[in-house]
Amino acid sequence: MKSSLMKRIIVLLVSVSFFSTYALPAWSGMVTTDQLLQQQSGALNKSALLTMLDREDVRRQLVERGVDPAYAKQRIAALSDTQIEELKGNMDTLPAGSGVVGIMIAVLLVLVILDIVGVTNIFTFINPPAK
Repeated sequence: MKSSLMKRIIVLLVSVSFFSTYALPAWSGMVTTDQLLQQQSGALNKSALLTMLDREDVRRQLVERGVDPAYAKQRIAALSDTQIEELKGNMDTLPAGSGVVGIMIAVLLVLVILDIVGVTNIFTFINPPAK
């Protein structure tokens, strides 16, 4: 009786261990020095940009331009390594807020055209054609 119970327990344990040890395939490959350096360089650039945001003068400039420093940190953390390299390379030459005037003029032009056609009635000095 005792040996029959032991055999059943052993069979149960072996079957449970057999079915619960399914291993997923592992993938491996060679990592070159260039790949490793590029990955570490991206992490260093990202941390350098994030520490730059901790400086008081940078924070003041961001607030003056209407940017929340915490939001800027989130955006930098979400950038890829190539985007960070491009940003660091062009940081001194990139104008802040450029293109805003062009966008505003384009929106104004669209609104004027819609007002002339008669779709909207935003501008009182524009009289749409009579139907």
